[in-house]
Amino acid sequence: MELRHLRYFIAVAEELHFGRAAQRLRITQPPLSFQIQALERELGVQLFVRGRQVLLTEAGRALLGKAREAIEAADAAARAAQQASTTVNGRLRVGYPAAGVFELPPQALRTFQERFPDVGTETVVGATGAHLEALAADQLDVAFVRLGVLDGELMHYRPLQPEPLHLAVPEDHPLARLPAVPLRCLAGVPIILFPYGLEPLLYRYLVTDVLGRARVAPSIAFEATTLESACSAVAARLGVAFVGESLARIFAIPGVAYRPLAAPPPMSKLGVAWRQDATSNTVRWFLEVLEELAATNGNGNGHRTAARAPVLAAGPGRSPGISWRDGEPG
Repeated sequence: MELRHLRYFIAVAEELHFGRAAQRLRITQPPLSFQIQALERELGVQLFVRGRQVLLTEAGRALLGKAREAIEAADAAARAAQQASTTVNGRLRVGYPAAGVFELPPQALRTFQERFPDVGTETVVGATGAHLEALAADQLDVAFVRLGVLDGELMHYRPLQPEPLHLAVPEDHPLARLPAVPLRCLAGVPIILFPYGLEPLLYRYLVTDVLGRARVAPSIAFEATTLESACSAVAARLGVAFVGESLARIFAIPGVAYRPLAAPPPMSKLGVAWRQDATSNTVRWFLEVLEELAATNGNGNGHRTAARAPVLAAGPGRSPGISWRDGEPG
């Protein structure tokens, strides 16, 4: 028995006239009569007395109440599904970059919170490695990560904000006298990197794609867990470090000079990652906000907007619906 048959039956039962029922249903009368006959054959009962006047039989009267309940339940289920497809509520868990000055993450969080104030946004500050592990464990919904994802079958990734990498060098180092540093000049120079566990894709990119293609065997002198420790190690003359252009502009450390790398410079790309099996409307609309902002700011086509300090920083003035947590998700 199909819902369509019940709707046809209800129309005839309420109109007690096949012509008027067909007009109400916006079909012709012969198909309507055929469908009612098919329903009677399926049920093995006569639903209507046909003559000069159409009347409901006892079986028809018994079916009418249940048919109305079935149609009402089906319509309610459809409305619930349609409402759920557009409802955005609950909680959004966002992995926020631990180091770097990026425009899109704070802008996206602010815009999303303004549009969907009923969503509680929990922001976990951490490195790419921790965010990818948390996504795999379903402890985050989306995460801002560098360069990509480790498991393309589990996660989606969209690049958002590219920026050239610069070199942090001791201010009295010979490289500090160069207007731009060719990568070949790094041969034999101690290099400070973030550990693979913190920034796996950035580590692999620098070692394999950047230094490897320049035929420079990396001499890794120190693995720094924070930008501050990396630049402090540079100031202590332990080596040189790769930093983003935006940070080179604003992150002043005594004893450290920043130099661009010779063209074409290696690029660091901040992007957003999420699980392929994500079905939440909250995630979908957050990604829509990111897509819109990236298109507006020109971040999706290789152009970089001027970076500024995050507007959603810990402390007074943060948006009331956003909670912050440093470190890896529990």
